[in-house]
Amino acid sequence: MKIKRFFAKDMRTGIRQVREALGADAVILSNQKVVGGIEIVAAIDYDEALLAAEESATRNSLLDAGPAQEASASELGVDLLSADSVSLSRPVDVRQAYAPPAESPRDSEIPRPEMPAGPPRCEVSAADLRPEPALQWSQDPTLQQMKNELKDLRGLLEQQLSSLAWSDLSHRKPLQAKLIRCLLELGLSPALCRQVADEVGSGHDDFDNVWRHALAWLASRVPLDTADSLDGGGVVALVGATGVGKTTTTAKLAARYALRHGRDKVALITTDGYRIAAHEQLRTYGRILNIPVRIANTREELSEALKLLADKALILIDTAGMSQRDVRLSEQFSMITGSAPAIRTYLVLSTTTHRAGLREVVNAFKEVKLDGCILTKMDETTSLGGTISTLMENKLPLAYTSDGQRVPEDIHIARAHTLINRAVLVAQQTSQALEQESLNLAFSGMVANAHG
Repeated sequence: MKIKRFFAKDMRTGIRQVREALGADAVILSNQKVVGGIEIVAAIDYDEALLAAEESATRNSLLDAGPAQEASASELGVDLLSADSVSLSRPVDVRQAYAPPAESPRDSEIPRPEMPAGPPRCEVSAADLRPEPALQWSQDPTLQQMKNELKDLRGLLEQQLSSLAWSDLSHRKPLQAKLIRCLLELGLSPALCRQVADEVGSGHDDFDNVWRHALAWLASRVPLDTADSLDGGGVVALVGATGVGKTTTTAKLAARYALRHGRDKVALITTDGYRIAAHEQLRTYGRILNIPVRIANTREELSEALKLLADKALILIDTAGMSQRDVRLSEQFSMITGSAPAIRTYLVLSTTTHRAGLREVVNAFKEVKLDGCILTKMDETTSLGGTISTLMENKLPLAYTSDGQRVPEDIHIARAHTLINRAVLVAQQTSQALEQESLNLAFSGMVANAHG
């Protein structure tokens, strides 16, 4: 057992000194206030039985020595504890141990703090003994490994339970189970599949009737911009992530409007100053369609361009494509909303993007008020279920769909039944049959959403 005495300005600093000098296993024997701060006596390799025996021997020796030396020994006990380390592994002569050492001139100049005659009181609070964040037990590698193993076991158990639940549903309600499977193969979200199955999955004896009712239910729930959104003119900005086809879609909409109302009624503005030669693509479309094109890289330039084109019935703004995680996205939103109050904004979504990616894009671009959306690359996608789920979950009105590169032939006004029928056709062409493991995982998601 080793004992050391520490002086500090406060208890927290003293505790830190004890931990640094003796380690986390140190035991605080006593603490008391002294002139200028606090004194702490701590020990390492603490043996309670040995210390009790030593204290008993000390008490007996002091009783033999008489009252006269009892006070002296009590005062000199502090000097014994003030040594750098005291070993209790061998017998100690109490009288010799308490004999006052000869003070050197240097020692006599150092004032010793006055110690009370009574026994020291322990005043350590729970806050002082709280471990530092770096030494938290939850960061122990063994505990982390146990947590990871428990997480894996939980996932395995949930998968097994989901498999049993799916088997039970297949036996009790075979039509509903088949309907859920077919809806999942369309690429719809598990929550939407469960909602459709609950609405139309019962009350029918023929699966064909159930399937037709399910598709009709979906078509009736797809949010649409029923009218031709751009036919009335105005200022419209197309926003979206990189590579979704905003520039081509802008050209298609401009050409479509020019064929109906005349080329002198429409104009184009591009704010894409990030891509190399990005302006040239829209300029090329403008020269082909004989439509004026303006460039605006700042909010002020955009406001000026809108003033110059104020005589046009329709002004289409092609914005720069940015990732939904780009920090400059808010600057683009500020540029659009700050240049003119009457700008309508449409989000361009690529149907080749996975459902989780579509959800992230919509959440990011919700910072600017979205009046609707336009779906592109419908001729390239392998699943439309994720797109349909995203539109319904976010109640985002669908205005147009695009399925090719031809200008303006390959852009169409959105129709709900057309979209649902195309989703079924794409699923049949790509043979999106689900494996049993994927089906179990999807059904597990349905159960979790139902309980949530």
